[in-house]
Amino acid sequence: MLVAANIKNAFVFFFMSVGILTADPLPTHAQETTFVAKGPIVIDVLGGLDWMRCSIGQVWENDTCVGSALLVPFASVASLIERAERNIGPGWRLPSREELERLIVINPEPPMIDQNVFPNTYPGLYWTGDTNWLMPNAPWSINFFTSYAYGRADEGRTVAVRLVRPR
Repeated sequence: MLVAANIKNAFVFFFMSVGILTADPLPTHAQETTFVAKGPIVIDVLGGLDWMRCSIGQVWENDTCVGSALLVPFASVASLIERAERNIGPGWRLPSREELERLIVINPEPPMIDQNVFPNTYPGLYWTGDTNWLMPNAPWSINFFTSYAYGRADEGRTVAVRLVRPR
């Protein structure tokens, strides 16, 4: 009797596990995010963050981002952050991998970001402030062309930058 109960429990556990593993995927991060646009800044209400609407190298003009994103090696990011803080206030930094992934929206074609909130986003790699623990010289980057994260970009590669700061 005890053996039969254990077998029954094992089957129930197995089928529940299979059901959990095959359940519909969780909603994407961007669907859980509430954005409020305020000119060149976007407030991420749920994330408690201010985002620059434009990539570094672009300018906010006539309700859109004008120009091209500046592609820089990781070593140049610190000086870009210092310049941003001098011009528009303190607290700016690279987003974490998780924060930047929250901006991903699956679109029919790239870039994989809400173009109403972040217009003219460069459809390529963006630096994050996180490094891959398996490869300490490889910062994580998020690709807004594919919507994937990459933890193997070497610091010399030129990548776009979008800054964030806590509210």
